[in-house]
Amino acid sequence: MVRQSATRAWTKGSQQVVGHVLLATTAILWGSSYTATRLVVGEVPPLLLGTLRGLLATVVLGAAAWWAGERLWVPRRTWVALAGLGALGVGYFYLGLNLALQWTTATTASLLSLPYPALTALGGWLFLKERLRPTQVAGIGLAAVGATWLTLATAQEGVGGAWFGNLLALSITVAWTIYTLLGRRILPHLSALTATFHMMLAGTLLLALGAGVEFLCGARPDWTVETILVTLYLGGVCTGLGYAFWNRGLSLVPAAAASTYLYLQPVTVLLLAIPLLGEQPTLRTIAAGALVIAGTALAARPTGGD
Repeated sequence: MVRQSATRAWTKGSQQVVGHVLLATTAILWGSSYTATRLVVGEVPPLLLGTLRGLLATVVLGAAAWWAGERLWVPRRTWVALAGLGALGVGYFYLGLNLALQWTTATTASLLSLPYPALTALGGWLFLKERLRPTQVAGIGLAAVGATWLTLATAQEGVGGAWFGNLLALSITVAWTIYTLLGRRILPHLSALTATFHMMLAGTLLLALGAGVEFLCGARPDWTVETILVTLYLGGVCTGLGYAFWNRGLSLVPAAAASTYLYLQPVTVLLLAIPLLGEQPTLRTIAAGALVIAGTALAARPTGGD
């Protein structure tokens, strides 16, 4: 009996270690996607890049579902709901991100994506009648101040100074918040892998329609070895494997602990964007980003920590 208990404890502990590794890896992959997108977004039209990224991810997620023995069939009514989420969380997200990175820096875009836990808490209070704790209120305010300061500060810094790019980066954060709030009614009843596959498929179909219009308007990619490899990396690794790793990690690690790994994203972006893109964030950008991170951490703080 003692040996069995020890074995179960060791197994649970090892599974949590695997979960933490998967979550940390995913956060690093998603951080690197900002830099990778910035590298090719001028060479590959934004809607085509989003379509190819979604298509590759759909293939990887489908293969992962097959490997796990999951049935991908869902009722038509459920698929329509998932398609709506996919249009918002995949279609608009990739379009907005690819457009934003034409005008703003990878560092700024990654920092402006962080406040979504704070926005989700605010949205839950406004629309779902969820309770806000004092620390969450403080965190939402701090994150709002940081995001505003970041937008204004980077309006004076080279490529990061485009208001349009900064506002687009903020808009995809708002879109992801709405996606999260709507998803709370739909996603708990489905397998994470199956739901993600169908949302990715729907979002990719929408992006493909836009890419067709983009093509008719004369936009053409400039395919080189670099753009091909980066596109494959964005779709197959950052998105396909990233979502699969994240979903698996969430099944092994509590959600509150998992959310802390998102703070690895801007760190990864900084480490990659400085040498690869030549970005030089100023002290104001770093200070404003720190406010965003601090506010988001307070807003996402578990109830037990109050």
